[in-house]
Amino acid sequence: MGRYGQAALEALNFIEAQRAPGTAVWRSNDHPKARPAHTLYHGAGGVILLLLELHAQSGEPALMEKAIAAGDEILAHIETLGELSVNASTGWGGYVFVLGELAKATGLDRYRDGAVACLARVEAAATPLGAGVGWIEPMPFSDITGFTGDREIYDQSVGAAGVILTLLYAQDLYPGALPLAVAAGERLLEVGEATPDGLRWRMMADMPFQFTAPNFAHGGAGVGYALLQLHRATGEARYLDAAKEAARYVMSRSHPVGAGRLVCHNEDTRKPIFYLCACHGPAGTGRLLLELHAVTGEAQWAQALDQLVAGIAGAGAPEERSAGFWNNHGQCCGDAGVGEFALLLARRTGGPAYLDLARRCAEVILGASEAEDGQRRWRQAEHRDRPDFIQAQTGYMQGAAGIASFLQHLDGVLAGEPVKIAMPDWPAMEA
Repeated sequence: MGRYGQAALEALNFIEAQRAPGTAVWRSNDHPKARPAHTLYHGAGGVILLLLELHAQSGEPALMEKAIAAGDEILAHIETLGELSVNASTGWGGYVFVLGELAKATGLDRYRDGAVACLARVEAAATPLGAGVGWIEPMPFSDITGFTGDREIYDQSVGAAGVILTLLYAQDLYPGALPLAVAAGERLLEVGEATPDGLRWRMMADMPFQFTAPNFAHGGAGVGYALLQLHRATGEARYLDAAKEAARYVMSRSHPVGAGRLVCHNEDTRKPIFYLCACHGPAGTGRLLLELHAVTGEAQWAQALDQLVAGIAGAGAPEERSAGFWNNHGQCCGDAGVGEFALLLARRTGGPAYLDLARRCAEVILGASEAEDGQRRWRQAEHRDRPDFIQAQTGYMQGAAGIASFLQHLDGVLAGEPVKIAMPDWPAMEA
């Protein structure tokens, strides 16, 4: 094991030190009053993924035992839940994925049954709308924006596009998964906004505030990616055509940065900010371009992807921190997400520059960590506009579990034995 793998184990030691008393799960951060969480995004679900990866590498029985114990607690937890979002991060969709991966790793029917029960909740929450179905839920991020009310949500992070990707992942678990994904795809085709620059999707219907985000988490890149994967599953050309139009629109919102280009975070602002990460940067939006090139063979998508990667270098990342690449090292908003995308590109293309980028991300990550008594943690800001709200989180998308997942992945790549559990919104390692 190399130094990156060792750092991943030290991160796991930090997570273990946050175990909530009398439970098999962990506090969401290292504050003594922090509560345990169960979701994929912030909680035990994401830690389970790390445990499964480390077990696949080492075969250490204790790692699987911890994953199983946490999985059983998640099963008990979801039995108590009433209304919950269908989204792929903190809702039913995230539980589908975690329980599905536990079922694969253990062969235990109870996890498969739990995933199926969550899928049934997703289907029950669907509303017939226009040409297909959608999901109407309380507006996301009300605590930040102050806007409330129910909306139809379209995006990859918390809306229908993310649900489609969960359903495509779950085709072998749930007979109704693909038909429901198709119905959701039909609705997304219907609500896409045609512009001279291509198709665009906002985060939700009747947007009450100015936030047109072209990128992956809340914009057209994520919707286009979901439709592209639906094309792969069905062969339906209309989904591919829409994905191309989504990519065309996204790249029309790119700006020169150094020798490359970057897509703005929010096109409604006068001064653009460029995120570099998975949610609103090349590490997310580049997935659509990578997969479009794989499906079509058209050079324009590979060229657009090259421009975005060059934009990362143009911003000075990962060593320099720009406005859209702040004090965050996680999978969603920071270096781990960029590093994971670099490893994906290295595997798909064989380009040595991508592996070098992944190494550089890892070095920045290690340099930003606190290591003491065999534990390693990262104190960081989850939100760009709340730079002073610093936490050392345990979870996957914003904390130690996701950072450790990248570090163990890189360690495995360098040793010639990579292990990585790919999320439903990640392309396959092989085209």
